[in-house]
Amino acid sequence: MADVVVSSDNTNPKELLGQGIRAYVLQDYTSAVAALSKASELLVAEHGDDLHDSLADVYLYYGKALLGLSREDSEALGDAVRNKDESDEEDEEEVENRETEGGDEKEVTENAEANGTVSSSEEKKEGSSSEADTNVESNGDEKDCEPSASTSADGVEENADAEDEPTDLQVAWEVLELAKTIYKKRGEDGKKNLAETLVILGEVSLESENFESAINDIKEGLRMQKELFPDDSRTVAETFYKLGVAYSTDTQIDEAVESFQSSLRYLQNRINNLEKAGDGKDEVAEEIEEIKGLVPDIEEKIADMKSYKDETMKQIMSAVAESKPTSSAAGGPSSSVSADSSTSKPASDISHLVKRKRKLDEIAEESEKDVEASPAKKVPS
Repeated sequence: MADVVVSSDNTNPKELLGQGIRAYVLQDYTSAVAALSKASELLVAEHGDDLHDSLADVYLYYGKALLGLSREDSEALGDAVRNKDESDEEDEEEVENRETEGGDEKEVTENAEANGTVSSSEEKKEGSSSEADTNVESNGDEKDCEPSASTSADGVEENADAEDEPTDLQVAWEVLELAKTIYKKRGEDGKKNLAETLVILGEVSLESENFESAINDIKEGLRMQKELFPDDSRTVAETFYKLGVAYSTDTQIDEAVESFQSSLRYLQNRINNLEKAGDGKDEVAEEIEEIKGLVPDIEEKIADMKSYKDETMKQIMSAVAESKPTSSAAGGPSSSVSADSSTSKPASDISHLVKRKRKLDEIAEESEKDVEASPAKKVPS
């Protein structure tokens, strides 16, 4: 798969946006970030406002590309499935529309298509955020970590202020927050893109292990998508899946199972509707087969969540049982309950203890009298 070439001399934000989207679709995240970063800088300089309406799409794809680059750099094994749903088709349609407007850009995208395309059923990688590696030198004494250093060709170390450099995830979060603000200003016209932005923000938070924020953002985006898309939407199914991943990572098992089951329900609706309207068309049959290929993965996650819950409950019950006192313990109370336990006195009623003490005192007094009266017990003078 050929990378998208981003010219350093290109100063056309529209062309750079098109190149960035094409690179993102081809999963060439490095080129996508380069193009979209430059496009955003040019537009901010042109309008003098980092919240100008023209920057919304640039920020959205810039954030998505940074998230992809972070996952790629961390070489993480993920479990969120990348599907060809409504959002993917819109990405490709937007690229095609832009290709008809820009000469240089069209040539770049045609070269990319000639060398390879993105599989619609490719898996997205889910992983933790990538951070700059730091080299720590030690001479045996305790010292603070120093910034990482790179070695030049002549062997001279060049210190880099890596600690001051924001990570890809931090930049992604910042630009997506800007995109969210702009889409909110558009009202109903920006609702669809706003929902997508919220879901991507949730994924960024999930990568950063900010689970509460991740769940809240994905849920809000999902709420909007359910209003915008039909009940067989693969976009909604994918968002339900992502929400399930967020819940499971935060060990909210019941919520995770419910989200995965909702994802399955949307996919099954899609299969049913395709089968009704397909009439044997090859493209419909291919999509049905593709969706059916996603189902086992989701079913496996549901089974894993239920098994995890059952195992956790067993461990809790075992721990509770071990902590209970037994009758074999020295001086310990018996764990058995008598048949007439329902008639036992409440803990606040100690009259039976008082009566028992009096009876014991009476027995003791009688024993003392018996000892005094017995000739055998008298000490001889």
